[in-house]
Amino acid sequence: MPPPLKGIQLSNYRNFINKKEIFNFDHTLFKGKNAVGKTNLLESISFLSPGTGFRKDVIQNFIFKKQEKLEASMTFDFIHEDLENHLTIILSNKDERWTKQYFLNDKKIQQQKLLDIFQLFWLTETDKVYFIKDAQYQRNTINRIICYFDSKLFGFLSKYTILRREKRRILQSSQDISWLVSLDKQLIDIGRAIIEIKKKFLSEYQNFLSSNNKLFFDFEIKPSFGLIETESFLEKFQKDLSDENQWPNDHKLQSQHDPKKSVFEISHNQKNISQLSSAQSKMLILSLLLSCAKFLNRNKITIFLIDEIFDNFDMMNVNKVIQYCAENKFQTFFSTTDNFTLQGNIDNLDIKEIFQ
Repeated sequence: MPPPLKGIQLSNYRNFINKKEIFNFDHTLFKGKNAVGKTNLLESISFLSPGTGFRKDVIQNFIFKKQEKLEASMTFDFIHEDLENHLTIILSNKDERWTKQYFLNDKKIQQQKLLDIFQLFWLTETDKVYFIKDAQYQRNTINRIICYFDSKLFGFLSKYTILRREKRRILQSSQDISWLVSLDKQLIDIGRAIIEIKKKFLSEYQNFLSSNNKLFFDFEIKPSFGLIETESFLEKFQKDLSDENQWPNDHKLQSQHDPKKSVFEISHNQKNISQLSSAQSKMLILSLLLSCAKFLNRNKITIFLIDEIFDNFDMMNVNKVIQYCAENKFQTFFSTTDNFTLQGNIDNLDIKEIFQ
């Protein structure tokens, strides 16, 4: 039986003028020298999650520089609910503005639609560093995961961000109190909706963890204030919004009372992630992602991406990762520059040599 994601074709993308790959196995490992495009292939697949790929780059950097046409495309062939589908994502410059367009079976769709079909999880060395050192990066990662649980969160977070920008603009210009009050009411309503979705996710996820004794790597969860004392948190959030209207120059909310930032932290043996070794921190992040993927594996295509899988991993843990993904029917894509002998040890694994 073929895997859900059957193939990908890249046109004018990064270092590829035209690149086509067919996937006949559940697990694919891209192998090759440095700078041949292994990470670019993984990154293109990560576009199946809303956004601009796991490197969060600006659109113009995806265009192959030697081409005059300011456009790149990624086309994916996949099976969902027993039907053949194709999705094309076009990155282009029109009227001096960079845009991203999505076409599912030749019909234009919004990127939020991807959340109904795919859920992607990835780990790169850059992700690991940012996850450890950057609290905002941790929050964004967890928010994205919760959007797979309830896709309405994506819309709420987007609307929340738009309203915050609008309020900042008003505070810096007219300071129209009636307009500010109206925006604050919308922010409170959306903030409550955001918190409620996150609380439901956390409750069901913790129940899943407590009943699942086969975790990849043990970890603890510490919810934020907003997910424990919701009403008190929202009262403080409302007061922050009101106080904000009085501030002459500084228009930032206190971070602990921001629904967008209200998530949870993870630790191992009561040590937070910054106190762990490089290998342990990578295992901790990977365990969170793998367990979330298993928890959320509900009638969607679950794809896992790991760049340079052998960094800080011994062969036993590499096998554990692939075995875990196989047991839970995740389609996986890895990359490595190492010489190794996995072909005889891992079932359903295709090793693809990538050349410049």
